[in-house]
Amino acid sequence: MPSAHPENPRTRSALSRERVIAQAVALADEKGLAALSMRALAGRLGVEAMSLYHHVAGKEALLDAMLDVVFAEMHLPVIGGDWRAELRARSVSGRTVLLRHRWAVGMMDSPRNPGQESIRHHDAVLGCLAAGGFSLEAAGTASALLDSHLYGFMAQEVSLPFTTVDELAEIGATLIGPEVQAAFPHFTRYAQERAIQPGYAFGNEFEPSLDLVLGALEVLRANPDAAATAAAAAATSASTPVATPVGPDPIEVTVPVLGVDACPFGWVGALLVPGAPRPRVILGETIGQLVEMVRADVDILVVGIDIPIGLPDSTPRQADALARTELTGRASTVFTTLTRSAYLADTRVEADAVNRRLSGQGVGAQAFGLKAKILEVDAWLRIRPTIEVIEVHPEVSFAAMARAPLPPKRSEEGRAQRLATLAASGIARPSVLKGSGYAPDDVLDACAVAWSAHRRATGDARRLPDPPEVFSDGIRAAIHV
Repeated sequence: MPSAHPENPRTRSALSRERVIAQAVALADEKGLAALSMRALAGRLGVEAMSLYHHVAGKEALLDAMLDVVFAEMHLPVIGGDWRAELRARSVSGRTVLLRHRWAVGMMDSPRNPGQESIRHHDAVLGCLAAGGFSLEAAGTASALLDSHLYGFMAQEVSLPFTTVDELAEIGATLIGPEVQAAFPHFTRYAQERAIQPGYAFGNEFEPSLDLVLGALEVLRANPDAAATAAAAAATSASTPVATPVGPDPIEVTVPVLGVDACPFGWVGALLVPGAPRPRVILGETIGQLVEMVRADVDILVVGIDIPIGLPDSTPRQADALARTELTGRASTVFTTLTRSAYLADTRVEADAVNRRLSGQGVGAQAFGLKAKILEVDAWLRIRPTIEVIEVHPEVSFAAMARAPLPPKRSEEGRAQRLATLAASGIARPSVLKGSGYAPDDVLDACAVAWSAHRRATGDARRLPDPPEVFSDGIRAAIHV
Protein backbone atom coordinates (compact mmCIF):
# COMPACT_ATOMS: atom_id res chain seq x y z
CA MET A 1 0.00 0.00 0.00
CA PRO A 2 1.47 3.44 -0.89
CA SER A 3 2.34 5.75 1.99
CA ALA A 4 -0.42 8.10 3.08
CA HIS A 5 2.24 10.83 3.33
CA PRO A 6 4.74 10.30 0.52
CA GLU A 7 7.96 12.18 1.03
CA ASN A 8 8.97 14.94 -1.31
CA PRO A 9 12.48 13.97 -2.50
CA ARG A 10 13.47 17.62 -2.43
CA THR A 11 12.26 17.93 1.18
CA ARG A 12 14.16 14.82 2.20
CA SER A 13 17.33 16.02 0.54
CA ALA A 14 17.03 19.28 2.49
CA LEU A 15 16.65 17.43 5.78
CA SER A 16 19.63 17.69 8.10
CA ARG A 17 20.44 16.90 11.70
CA GLU A 18 20.51 20.62 12.50
CA ARG A 19 17.08 21.18 10.94
CA VAL A 20 15.58 18.18 12.74
CA ILE A 21 16.88 19.37 16.12
CA ALA A 22 15.84 23.00 15.50
CA GLN A 23 12.30 21.96 14.63
CA ALA A 24 12.15 19.64 17.65
CA VAL A 25 13.12 22.55 19.91
CA ALA A 26 10.54 24.79 18.24
CA LEU A 27 7.82 22.16 18.67
CA ALA A 28 8.66 21.68 22.36
CA ASP A 29 8.75 25.46 22.89
CA GLU A 30 5.30 25.86 21.34
CA LYS A 31 3.44 22.85 22.68
CA GLY A 32 5.48 21.34 25.50
CA LEU A 33 7.55 18.19 25.70
CA ALA A 34 4.47 15.97 25.89
CA ALA A 35 3.62 16.95 22.30
CA LEU A 36 7.04 15.95 20.99
CA SER A 37 7.11 12.56 19.31
CA MET A 38 9.02 11.31 16.30
CA ARG A 39 5.74 11.14 14.39
CA ALA A 40 4.73 14.69 15.32
CA LEU A 41 8.18 16.00 14.43
CA ALA A 42 8.12 14.20 11.10
CA GLY A 43 4.73 15.74 10.34
CA ARG A 44 6.10 19.19 11.11
CA LEU A 45 9.01 18.59 8.73
CA GLY A 46 6.79 17.06 6.04
CA VAL A 47 8.61 13.71 5.96
CA GLU A 48 8.05 10.14 7.12
CA ALA A 49 9.05 9.39 10.71
CA MET A 50 11.64 6.83 9.59
CA SER A 51 13.55 9.60 7.79
CA LEU A 52 14.40 11.17 11.14
CA TYR A 53 16.43 8.14 12.18
CA HIS A 54 18.99 8.98 9.50
CA HIS A 55 19.84 12.03 11.62
CA VAL A 56 19.10 11.06 15.24
CA ALA A 57 19.21 7.58 16.76
CA GLY A 58 15.87 7.95 18.56
CA LYS A 59 13.85 10.04 20.99
CA GLU A 60 16.47 9.93 23.76
CA ALA A 61 19.24 11.03 21.39
CA LEU A 62 16.98 13.79 20.09
CA LEU A 63 16.35 15.10 23.62
CA ASP A 64 20.08 15.07 24.35
CA ALA A 65 20.71 17.13 21.22
CA MET A 66 17.91 19.55 22.11
CA LEU A 67 19.45 20.15 25.52
CA ASP A 68 22.75 20.87 23.79
CA VAL A 69 20.98 23.69 21.95
CA VAL A 70 19.80 25.11 25.27
CA PHE A 71 23.31 25.04 26.73
CA ALA A 72 24.65 26.73 23.60
CA GLU A 73 22.30 29.69 24.16
CA MET A 74 23.52 30.32 27.73
CA HIS A 75 26.39 32.66 28.52
CA LEU A 76 29.67 30.76 28.40
CA PRO A 77 31.84 31.89 31.32
CA VAL A 78 35.17 33.35 30.24
CA ILE A 79 37.99 31.49 31.94
CA GLY A 80 40.33 34.03 33.47
CA GLY A 81 37.70 36.75 33.73
CA ASP A 82 36.15 38.03 36.95
CA TRP A 83 34.75 34.71 38.22
CA ARG A 84 31.88 36.33 40.10
CA ALA A 85 30.75 38.51 37.17
CA GLU A 86 31.08 35.63 34.70
CA LEU A 87 29.13 33.14 36.78
CA ARG A 88 26.48 35.73 37.59
CA ALA A 89 26.05 36.40 33.86
CA ARG A 90 25.84 32.66 33.27
CA SER A 91 23.00 32.20 35.77
CA VAL A 92 21.08 35.30 34.66
CA SER A 93 21.30 34.21 31.02
CA GLY A 94 20.36 30.67 32.08
CA ARG A 95 17.09 31.93 33.54
CA THR A 96 16.31 33.85 30.34
CA VAL A 97 17.05 30.81 28.20
CA LEU A 98 15.00 28.45 30.37
CA LEU A 99 12.03 30.81 30.33
CA ARG A 100 12.26 30.51 26.55
CA HIS A 101 12.64 26.71 26.63
CA ARG A 102 10.49 25.78 29.64
CA TRP A 103 10.37 22.11 28.65
CA ALA A 104 14.10 21.89 29.50
CA VAL A 105 13.62 22.79 33.16
CA GLY A 106 14.35 19.71 35.24
CA MET A 107 16.25 18.02 32.40
CA MET A 108 19.44 20.05 32.05
CA ASP A 109 21.79 17.50 33.58
CA SER A 110 19.81 14.40 32.62
CA PRO A 111 21.46 13.33 29.29
CA ARG A 112 23.25 10.00 29.38
CA ASN A 113 25.27 11.14 26.36
CA PRO A 114 25.73 14.90 26.75
CA GLY A 115 26.78 16.79 23.64
CA GLN A 116 29.73 19.07 23.02
CA GLU A 117 27.91 22.24 24.08
CA SER A 118 26.89 20.71 27.40
CA ILE A 119 30.42 19.55 28.14
CA ARG A 120 31.90 22.87 26.94
CA HIS A 121 29.55 24.73 29.28
CA HIS A 122 30.43 22.66 32.34
CA ASP A 123 34.14 22.85 31.47
CA ALA A 124 33.92 26.66 31.30
CA VAL A 125 32.14 26.87 34.68
CA LEU A 126 34.77 24.69 36.35
CA GLY A 127 37.61 26.49 34.54
CA CYS A 128 36.28 29.88 35.59
CA LEU A 129 36.15 28.73 39.21
CA ALA A 130 39.65 27.24 39.05
CA ALA A 131 41.08 30.42 37.53
CA GLY A 132 39.27 32.40 40.22
CA GLY A 133 41.20 30.63 42.96
CA PHE A 134 38.83 27.80 43.95
CA SER A 135 40.38 24.48 44.91
CA LEU A 136 39.25 21.42 42.97
CA GLU A 137 36.93 20.33 45.77
CA ALA A 138 35.57 23.83 46.30
CA ALA A 139 34.94 24.22 42.57
CA GLY A 140 32.81 21.09 42.62
CA THR A 141 30.82 22.39 45.57
CA ALA A 142 30.42 25.81 43.97
CA SER A 143 29.29 24.36 40.63
CA ALA A 144 26.70 22.17 42.34
CA LEU A 145 25.37 25.11 44.38
CA LEU A 146 25.07 27.36 41.31
CA ASP A 147 23.22 24.66 39.37
CA SER A 148 20.93 23.97 42.33
CA HIS A 149 20.02 27.64 42.56
CA LEU A 150 19.38 28.09 38.83
CA TYR A 151 17.53 24.84 38.16
CA GLY A 152 15.67 24.83 41.47
CA PHE A 153 14.49 28.41 41.06
CA MET A 154 13.35 27.73 37.51
CA ALA A 155 11.46 24.60 38.55
CA GLN A 156 9.44 26.80 40.90
CA GLU A 157 9.02 29.72 38.52
CA VAL A 158 7.71 27.79 35.52
CA SER A 159 5.33 25.79 37.72
CA LEU A 160 3.62 28.76 39.38
CA PRO A 161 -0.17 28.58 38.95
CA PHE A 162 -0.38 32.25 37.97
CA THR A 163 1.16 34.60 35.44
CA THR A 164 -0.08 38.01 36.58
CA VAL A 165 -0.41 39.92 39.84
CA ASP A 166 -4.19 39.82 39.48
CA GLU A 167 -4.16 36.03 39.21
CA LEU A 168 -1.91 35.80 42.28
CA ALA A 169 -4.20 38.12 44.23
CA GLU A 170 -7.19 35.97 43.32
CA ILE A 171 -5.43 32.81 44.47
CA GLY A 172 -4.42 34.58 47.67
CA ALA A 173 -7.97 35.69 48.36
CA THR A 174 -9.19 32.12 47.88
CA LEU A 175 -6.43 30.49 49.89
CA ILE A 176 -6.07 32.88 52.82
CA GLY A 177 -9.42 32.42 54.49
CA PRO A 178 -10.14 32.92 58.19
CA GLU A 179 -8.97 29.42 59.13
CA VAL A 180 -5.61 29.82 57.36
CA GLN A 181 -5.13 33.28 58.87
CA ALA A 182 -5.73 31.91 62.34
CA ALA A 183 -3.53 28.83 61.96
CA PHE A 184 -0.65 30.23 59.86
CA PRO A 185 0.07 33.86 60.85
CA HIS A 186 3.54 34.07 59.27
CA PHE A 187 2.36 32.66 55.93
CA THR A 188 -0.59 35.04 56.01
CA ARG A 189 1.54 38.09 56.77
CA TYR A 190 4.05 37.29 54.00
CA ALA A 191 1.28 36.75 51.47
CA GLN A 192 -0.72 39.85 52.37
CA GLU A 193 2.16 42.28 52.92
CA ARG A 194 4.46 41.11 50.14
CA ALA A 195 3.47 38.32 47.76
CA ILE A 196 0.15 39.78 46.62
CA GLN A 197 1.20 43.42 46.72
CA PRO A 198 1.29 45.38 43.43
CA GLY A 199 4.61 45.04 41.64
CA TYR A 200 5.64 41.77 43.26
CA ALA A 201 6.85 38.99 40.97
CA PHE A 202 8.47 35.75 42.03
CA GLY A 203 11.07 36.17 39.28
CA ASN A 204 12.34 39.31 41.00
CA GLU A 205 13.76 37.07 43.73
CA PHE A 206 16.20 35.42 41.31
CA GLU A 207 19.05 37.91 41.22
CA PRO A 208 19.02 38.84 44.95
CA SER A 209 19.11 35.15 45.88
CA LEU A 210 21.84 34.57 43.27
CA ASP A 211 23.93 37.30 44.88
CA LEU A 212 23.55 35.53 48.24
CA VAL A 213 24.86 32.33 46.64
CA LEU A 214 27.81 34.16 45.07
CA GLY A 215 28.58 35.76 48.43
CA ALA A 216 28.65 32.31 50.04
CA LEU A 217 31.00 31.11 47.28
CA GLU A 218 33.36 34.00 48.03
CA VAL A 219 33.60 32.70 51.60
CA LEU A 220 34.24 29.18 50.28
CA ARG A 221 36.95 30.46 47.90
CA ALA A 222 38.71 32.23 50.78
CA ASN A 223 38.56 29.06 52.90
CA PRO A 224 39.10 26.12 50.52
CA ASP A 225 39.62 23.73 53.43
CA ALA A 226 35.91 24.03 54.19
CA ALA A 227 35.06 21.97 51.12
CA ALA A 228 37.60 19.29 52.00
CA THR A 229 36.27 19.12 55.54
CA ALA A 230 32.72 18.75 54.29
CA ALA A 231 33.80 16.06 51.83
CA ALA A 232 35.58 14.13 54.58
CA ALA A 233 32.51 14.31 56.80
CA ALA A 234 30.36 13.06 53.94
CA ALA A 235 32.76 10.21 53.26
CA THR A 236 32.73 9.21 56.93
CA SER A 237 28.93 9.00 56.91
CA ALA A 238 28.63 7.44 53.45
CA SER A 239 28.43 3.94 54.88
CA THR A 240 25.70 5.03 57.28
CA PRO A 241 22.20 4.30 55.98
CA VAL A 242 19.98 7.24 55.08
CA ALA A 243 18.33 8.49 58.24
CA THR A 244 15.05 6.77 58.87
CA PRO A 245 12.24 9.31 58.62
CA VAL A 246 9.86 9.70 61.53
CA GLY A 247 6.29 9.58 60.25
CA PRO A 248 3.07 7.62 60.63
CA ASP A 249 3.29 4.04 61.81
CA PRO A 250 4.39 1.68 59.01
CA ILE A 251 1.50 0.09 57.18
CA GLU A 252 0.99 -3.66 57.24
CA VAL A 253 -0.44 -4.65 53.88
CA THR A 254 -3.71 -6.33 54.77
CA VAL A 255 -5.71 -5.59 51.62
CA PRO A 256 -4.67 -5.50 47.94
CA VAL A 257 -4.46 -2.02 46.38
CA LEU A 258 -2.93 -0.47 43.27
CA GLY A 259 -1.01 2.81 42.98
CA VAL A 260 -0.66 4.26 39.47
CA ASP A 261 1.51 6.96 37.92
CA ALA A 262 1.73 8.22 34.34
CA CYS A 263 4.93 7.38 32.44
CA PRO A 264 6.20 7.59 28.83
CA PHE A 265 5.00 4.02 28.16
CA GLY A 266 1.52 4.88 29.37
CA TRP A 267 0.92 3.97 33.01
CA VAL A 268 2.99 2.20 35.66
CA GLY A 269 1.36 0.51 38.63
CA ALA A 270 2.67 -0.56 42.04
CA LEU A 271 0.58 -3.46 43.34
CA LEU A 272 0.50 -4.15 47.08
CA VAL A 273 -0.75 -7.62 48.03
CA PRO A 274 -0.86 -9.17 51.54
CA GLY A 275 2.03 -11.56 52.03
CA ALA A 276 4.07 -10.22 49.08
CA PRO A 277 7.54 -9.05 50.17
CA ARG A 278 7.60 -5.99 47.91
CA PRO A 279 5.44 -3.99 45.47
CA ARG A 280 4.95 -5.61 42.09
CA VAL A 281 5.49 -3.25 39.14
CA ILE A 282 3.03 -3.56 36.25
CA LEU A 283 2.72 -1.58 32.99
CA GLY A 284 -0.30 -0.77 30.85
CA GLU A 285 -0.68 1.36 27.74
CA THR A 286 -4.01 2.73 29.02
CA ILE A 287 -5.37 3.17 32.52
CA GLY A 288 -8.29 0.85 31.78
CA GLN A 289 -5.99 -1.84 30.42
CA LEU A 290 -3.69 -1.66 33.44
CA VAL A 291 -6.47 -1.89 36.01
CA GLU A 292 -8.27 -4.74 34.24
CA MET A 293 -4.99 -6.63 33.83
CA VAL A 294 -4.42 -6.45 37.58
CA ARG A 295 -8.04 -7.26 38.46
CA ALA A 296 -7.86 -10.41 36.34
CA ASP A 297 -5.44 -11.80 38.95
CA VAL A 298 -6.11 -9.82 42.15
CA ASP A 299 -9.31 -8.51 43.68
CA ILE A 300 -7.96 -5.04 44.49
CA LEU A 301 -10.09 -2.77 46.69
CA VAL A 302 -8.79 0.70 45.80
CA VAL A 303 -6.95 2.22 42.84
CA GLY A 304 -4.99 5.41 43.52
CA ILE A 305 -3.91 7.55 40.57
CA ASP A 306 -1.52 10.49 40.38
CA ILE A 307 -3.75 12.56 38.08
CA PRO A 308 -6.45 15.16 38.75
CA ILE A 309 -9.86 13.53 39.20
CA GLY A 310 -12.88 15.83 39.07
CA LEU A 311 -12.42 18.79 36.71
CA PRO A 312 -13.70 22.20 37.82
CA ASP A 313 -16.11 24.29 35.79
CA SER A 314 -15.01 27.84 36.58
CA THR A 315 -12.91 27.90 39.76
CA PRO A 316 -9.57 26.55 41.03
CA ARG A 317 -9.88 23.30 42.97
CA GLN A 318 -9.64 23.35 46.75
CA ALA A 319 -7.69 20.08 46.51
CA ASP A 320 -4.78 21.76 44.72
CA ALA A 321 -4.66 24.73 47.10
CA LEU A 322 -4.77 22.52 50.19
CA ALA A 323 -2.11 20.18 48.78
CA ARG A 324 0.26 23.12 48.45
CA THR A 325 -0.13 23.92 52.13
CA GLU A 326 1.23 20.42 52.86
CA LEU A 327 4.43 21.13 50.91
CA THR A 328 6.21 24.08 52.49
CA GLY A 329 9.04 25.07 50.17
CA ARG A 330 7.91 22.58 47.51
CA ALA A 331 4.41 23.89 46.77
CA SER A 332 5.30 24.43 43.11
CA THR A 333 5.16 20.65 42.56
CA VAL A 334 1.36 20.92 42.69
CA PHE A 335 0.01 22.47 39.50
CA THR A 336 -3.40 24.08 39.20
CA THR A 337 -5.94 21.83 37.50
CA LEU A 338 -7.57 23.56 34.52
CA THR A 339 -11.29 23.86 33.91
CA ARG A 340 -12.93 21.08 31.94
CA SER A 341 -13.52 23.41 28.99
CA ALA A 342 -9.83 24.36 28.91
CA TYR A 343 -8.78 20.71 28.72
CA LEU A 344 -11.13 20.25 25.77
CA ALA A 345 -9.36 23.02 23.82
CA ASP A 346 -7.04 21.93 21.01
CA THR A 347 -4.04 24.11 21.83
CA ARG A 348 -2.49 25.66 24.90
CA VAL A 349 -3.19 29.14 23.51
CA GLU A 350 -6.88 28.31 23.13
CA ALA A 351 -6.93 26.63 26.54
CA ASP A 352 -5.32 29.71 28.11
CA ALA A 353 -8.02 31.97 26.67
CA VAL A 354 -10.79 29.65 27.86
CA ASN A 355 -9.35 29.19 31.33
CA ARG A 356 -8.76 32.91 31.84
CA ARG A 357 -12.34 33.63 30.84
CA LEU A 358 -13.79 30.99 33.18
CA SER A 359 -11.47 31.01 36.20
CA GLY A 360 -9.27 34.06 35.67
CA GLN A 361 -6.10 31.95 35.60
CA GLY A 362 -3.58 31.25 32.86
CA VAL A 363 -2.55 27.80 31.69
CA GLY A 364 0.81 26.36 32.78
CA ALA A 365 2.81 24.05 30.55
CA GLN A 366 2.67 21.12 32.99
CA ALA A 367 -1.08 21.37 33.50
CA PHE A 368 -1.77 21.41 29.76
CA GLY A 369 0.97 18.88 28.98
CA LEU A 370 -0.95 16.25 30.95
CA LYS A 371 -4.15 16.93 29.00
CA ALA A 372 -4.24 13.55 27.24
CA LYS A 373 -3.66 11.61 30.47
CA ILE A 374 -6.22 13.66 32.40
CA LEU A 375 -8.91 13.21 29.75
CA GLU A 376 -8.10 9.50 29.47
CA VAL A 377 -8.72 8.97 33.19
CA ASP A 378 -11.79 11.21 33.07
CA ALA A 379 -13.30 9.20 30.20
CA TRP A 380 -12.52 5.92 31.99
CA LEU A 381 -14.19 7.12 35.20
CA ARG A 382 -17.29 8.07 33.25
CA ILE A 383 -17.88 4.42 32.31
CA ARG A 384 -18.09 3.87 36.08
CA PRO A 385 -15.52 1.11 36.74
CA THR A 386 -16.75 -1.13 39.54
CA ILE A 387 -13.95 -0.21 41.93
CA GLU A 388 -13.08 2.77 44.12
CA VAL A 389 -10.71 5.15 42.33
CA ILE A 390 -9.05 8.01 44.21
CA GLU A 391 -6.69 10.86 43.40
CA VAL A 392 -3.31 10.93 45.14
CA HIS A 393 -0.40 13.38 44.84
CA PRO A 394 2.88 11.49 45.51
CA GLU A 395 4.75 14.54 46.85
CA VAL A 396 2.01 15.10 49.42
CA SER A 397 2.07 11.40 50.36
CA PHE A 398 5.87 11.36 50.75
CA ALA A 399 5.70 14.53 52.86
CA ALA A 400 3.11 12.87 55.09
CA MET A 401 5.30 9.78 55.49
CA ALA A 402 8.45 11.77 56.29
CA ARG A 403 6.74 14.64 58.16
CA ALA A 404 8.42 17.04 55.71
CA PRO A 405 8.66 17.53 51.92
CA LEU A 406 11.44 15.53 50.26
CA PRO A 407 14.15 16.83 47.87
CA PRO A 408 13.45 16.77 44.09
CA LYS A 409 12.62 13.26 42.98
CA ARG A 410 15.07 13.08 40.09
CA SER A 411 18.10 13.88 42.27
CA GLU A 412 20.20 11.14 43.84
CA GLU A 413 19.38 12.46 47.29
CA GLY A 414 15.68 12.60 46.45
CA ARG A 415 15.64 9.02 45.19
CA ALA A 416 17.55 7.71 48.22
CA GLN A 417 15.25 9.50 50.64
CA ARG A 418 12.15 8.22 48.84
CA LEU A 419 13.36 4.63 49.07
CA ALA A 420 14.20 5.10 52.76
CA THR A 421 10.87 6.80 53.43
CA LEU A 422 8.92 4.01 51.75
CA ALA A 423 10.85 1.37 53.67
CA ALA A 424 10.17 3.15 56.97
CA SER A 425 6.51 3.32 56.02
CA GLY A 426 6.15 -0.40 55.43
CA ILE A 427 6.78 -0.56 51.67
CA ALA A 428 9.92 -2.46 50.64
CA ARG A 429 12.03 -1.62 47.60
CA PRO A 430 9.93 -2.35 44.46
CA SER A 431 10.61 -5.45 42.37
CA VAL A 432 12.13 -3.23 39.64
CA LEU A 433 12.90 0.49 39.50
CA LYS A 434 13.20 1.24 35.80
CA GLY A 435 12.72 -0.22 32.36
CA SER A 436 11.71 0.65 28.83
CA GLY A 437 9.22 3.50 29.02
CA TYR A 438 9.42 4.19 32.77
CA ALA A 439 11.96 5.64 35.19
CA PRO A 440 12.70 5.24 38.92
CA ASP A 441 10.74 8.37 39.84
CA ASP A 442 7.66 6.93 38.06
CA VAL A 443 7.88 3.71 40.07
CA LEU A 444 8.54 5.44 43.40
CA ASP A 445 5.63 7.81 42.80
CA ALA A 446 3.38 4.81 42.09
CA CYS A 447 4.52 3.25 45.38
CA ALA A 448 3.66 6.44 47.29
CA VAL A 449 0.24 6.45 45.63
CA ALA A 450 -0.22 2.81 46.67
CA TRP A 451 0.62 3.80 50.27
CA SER A 452 -2.21 6.34 50.27
CA ALA A 453 -4.55 3.91 48.50
CA HIS A 454 -3.94 1.36 51.26
CA ARG A 455 -4.64 4.00 53.90
CA ARG A 456 -7.90 4.75 52.11
CA ALA A 457 -8.83 1.07 52.03
CA THR A 458 -8.18 0.72 55.78
CA GLY A 459 -9.87 3.99 56.76
CA ASP A 460 -6.70 5.87 57.74
CA ALA A 461 -6.46 8.35 54.87
CA ARG A 462 -7.15 12.08 55.01
CA ARG A 463 -8.94 13.91 52.20
CA LEU A 464 -8.09 17.38 50.90
CA PRO A 465 -10.74 18.82 51.11
CA ASP A 466 -13.10 16.84 53.32
CA PRO A 467 -15.81 16.58 52.19
CA PRO A 468 -14.66 16.61 48.55
CA GLU A 469 -15.82 19.21 46.05
CA VAL A 470 -18.26 18.07 43.38
CA PHE A 471 -18.45 19.90 40.07
CA SER A 472 -20.90 19.48 37.19
CA ASP A 473 -19.26 16.18 36.20
CA GLY A 474 -20.54 14.65 39.45
CA ILE A 475 -17.09 13.28 40.32
CA ARG A 476 -15.80 13.90 43.87
CA ALA A 477 -12.60 15.95 43.74
CA ALA A 478 -10.19 15.41 46.64
CA ILE A 479 -6.54 14.43 47.07
CA HIS A 480 -6.09 11.50 49.45
CA VAL A 481 -3.11 11.27 51.83
